[in-house]
Amino acid sequence: MGRREQMTIGELTLTGALKRAYGGEVAKFLKPFIAVPAVKVADRYFASAAMHNGAYAVANGGLPGDGLAHNVTCAQTAVDAEDTTGTLTVTGIDAEGKLITEEIVPNAGATVEGLKAFKRVDSIAGAGWVTNGGADTIVIGFGDVIGIPDRIAALADIVLVGFDTGIINAPVLTVDKDVLAKNTVTLVGDATKVVRVFYLLGGAPY
Repeated sequence: MGRREQMTIGELTLTGALKRAYGGEVAKFLKPFIAVPAVKVADRYFASAAMHNGAYAVANGGLPGDGLAHNVTCAQTAVDAEDTTGTLTVTGIDAEGKLITEEIVPNAGATVEGLKAFKRVDSIAGAGWVTNGGADTIVIGFGDVIGIPDRIAALADIVLVGFDTGIINAPVLTVDKDVLAKNTVTLVGDATKVVRVFYLLGGAPY
């Protein structure tokens, strides 16, 4: 049975519209991402304790708790003079269950936001940290950056972003046709609001 015979009336209508919009190219199709993201938790993966080199014990199974992929955040607090912070290497999985890593550089007095969306954090390792007086403390958790579960070719392929009952006119988005964990939308919510992202997929393979 051909592809067209398997389509619903709605799919056929949308496909025809997209073909016209894209000048007769192989049609893309509209895909929704609908979810209720959890409120960010600053210490979800590591509660406040002294910074150190080596492994950090990851709390809560490394899961944000809402089944979605989120960015990793860290907040360092200086004790006496600020320490030489070094780096945190975060290892986990993306929305497809594939291994990903990200290096984050803490900064005292600031919450540093990772860029990749982790569905689960498996390990966090510190390196290059040097104390300067008392040992600075750190908390590690997840933020408001939510992973979109597809690789999107261009920002123009995101058609609409809605949150709660409204449409966001200027959403904060990133896309990457090669790295799934870099396809994200940033939203600040209260764990009862629904995010809706509609985007185009298909056409030339990526």
